Amino acid sequence: MRNVYNIPFIKFSKYFLILSSIVFSISIFLLVFKGIQTSIDFKGGTIINISIQSENDNLSLLRDTLSDELGNAVSVVAVQSSTAQHELILTTEYLSDETQLNYILKQIYNDDYQINKIESIGPKIGNELSKNARNAVIVSLILIGLYITIRFDLSYSIGSIIALLHDLIITLGIFIIIDYEISIAIIAALLTIVGYSLNDTIVIYDRIRENILNNPHREKRQNINESLNQTLSRTLITSLTTLIVVVVLFIYGGNVLKPFAFTLIIGVILGTYSSLFIASPIVLFLDDRINIDEEKEEI
Repeated sequence: MRNVYNIPFIKFSKYFLILSSIVFSISIFLLVFKGIQTSIDFKGGTIINISIQSENDNLSLLRDTLSDELGNAVSVVAVQSSTAQHELILTTEYLSDETQLNYILKQIYNDDYQINKIESIGPKIGNELSKNARNAVIVSLILIGLYITIRFDLSYSIGSIIALLHDLIITLGIFIIIDYEISIAIIAALLTIVGYSLNDTIVIYDRIRENILNNPHREKRQNINESLNQTLSRTLITSLTTLIVVVVLFIYGGNVLKPFAFTLIIGVILGTYSSLFIASPIVLFLDDRINIDEEKEEI
């Protein structure tokens, strides 16, 4: 296959690996010392969607009154406003008695309010969801590692796992910096990122293996660089079309889908970057420095 591009990926890969290592280390530091802010999906709590008349828009009074009466902090966020009414999202710790909330709102607004939706998740369910989400990510990475080890070899497997961890950890680091809550929707998006990033990496690995088998006496560095250039058009077109879709979803998907879409935007960008500048250079590094055996040609 004739090369359309001749970009020296491997030549500059060490600089990208250093940059990624710095950003990855910062993300790990934030995860350890600041921690992830989780939604009520994991820690338990109650979310209430209410509508109030526009003239009763003193949100500070509502927040202070609810916090005092319920005995815990209450977050009040306006999600939609019009000349006639405001739609608010109230978030608080788990309420076992939701009638108390209705009584407090009646004292504040009389009958000029409407409860649209109440969602409650108990602490026990939240803990179970947290464990299940963690296990889902860990099991997926283990299975991916086993598959690539069988399909290619150990160096390819290590390269792909490091690239996937790079994408996941840096995404979580970004969420910590911008104070984004981790919800079930975001966990689903993170697993989607794993699949998307792996798909790109597998395509590149397949081309590397093909070029190594067709050119066994050529340096592996050259085979890898040629493979990255040969698959570059496919990688960029796939990433760009996917990115267009998730950006549109982020803009028009509403508040429910925005966290999912935002996570995918970050994931598509990081996944494309790691497929080109992390996964394959690490395979070469392992072969050169740690002397992991190259895959053998099939006889």
